[in-house]
Amino acid sequence: MRLNPRLTALPTYPTVVLDRKRDALHAAGLPVYDFGTGDPIEPTPRFIRDALTPAIADNCRYPTVLGGPAVREAFAGWVWRRFGVTLDPSTQVLPSSGSKEAVFHLPLLVIDPDAADRGVVFPDPGYSVYYRGTVLAGGDPLPQKLAGDFHQRVWELPAEVLRRTRMVWINSPHNPSGAVLSRDELRRTWEVCREYDILLVSDECYADTWFDAPPASVLEVATEGVLAIFSLSKRSGMTGYRTGMIAGDPRWMTRLRELRANPGLAPQDFVNAAAAAAWNDDHHADVRRHGFKEKRDVLVAFLREAGLEVVASEASFYLWVRVPRGHDGQSYAEKLLEVGILTHPGRAFAVTDAGDEYVRLALVPDVETCRRATDAWREVL
Repeated sequence: MRLNPRLTALPTYPTVVLDRKRDALHAAGLPVYDFGTGDPIEPTPRFIRDALTPAIADNCRYPTVLGGPAVREAFAGWVWRRFGVTLDPSTQVLPSSGSKEAVFHLPLLVIDPDAADRGVVFPDPGYSVYYRGTVLAGGDPLPQKLAGDFHQRVWELPAEVLRRTRMVWINSPHNPSGAVLSRDELRRTWEVCREYDILLVSDECYADTWFDAPPASVLEVATEGVLAIFSLSKRSGMTGYRTGMIAGDPRWMTRLRELRANPGLAPQDFVNAAAAAAWNDDHHADVRRHGFKEKRDVLVAFLREAGLEVVASEASFYLWVRVPRGHDGQSYAEKLLEVGILTHPGRAFAVTDAGDEYVRLALVPDVETCRRATDAWREVL
């Protein structure tokens, strides 16, 4: 069997590793406190589900890459309410089958595998698809190592790196750390990318998952040379619907439509109908955010009591926790697994050693299960 060597060189996908560990706990009859994969358990609101069924046509034809106007207009309405930014739904908005596939496919838009300037910069630690999409597109992965406050400062990259870079990924709120870039930091990032003619792509799929102040969007700074990615997975509990949005520079969006037509990357029309209902409503997102905050408060109070440092974690669906002395993230995740607590070791999100001292907790279990998990965690302490 002959395979693409770029594929075989990739490590096993992190959630696959975690799923195997969870299944082993279940098979052993042990309690499982699953803070691993970021898949919310709260039900998708009824009004969203009600919008989907009537949209299933008797003859379900091929969907178009552009999607219908209703979902694009609904999303543009949300962008105006949320960020005060006006987008043209016909030229600056494109639906995607979730944010993950958009992240994976975007390097194909700019990477020439034979060119010297085929670099893709991304935060490290970060969403592993930045790296994987770059590798499989034939790009040169350029992880920008984060530490301290876990803010990605693209303007600190050496000029020689920027000169061979075609795309820069930023992610705010950041997965896994939950750090949030300020509007000034977003502007400085955009200015660097304009100077070096680099496509700036901002992954903002946690834009509505915050706890104190709503994060800014790169779209508030500029749309020229910019694409931004959004998702309904956490905001509206629609992970299984696979629905997201790409927005930004109309010139890049035209080229992106051409790219996505080749593999036929387009959400189904009935999924777009449900997505339109979700983007048109903000109340349910507020309710979900307050529910996530309640879980977060339980866990943060315990972690502080236990003397464990919660780093960044200002927003997003995650807590980024520095492990105790004598452990790295991998060994501490294994220790927690002994009492049924499932977490991601920080190195699962990193190409460098940037995540080695951390574990990531996804705010998945309900409040009562979070409390029981802290009782189990005390056994490890």
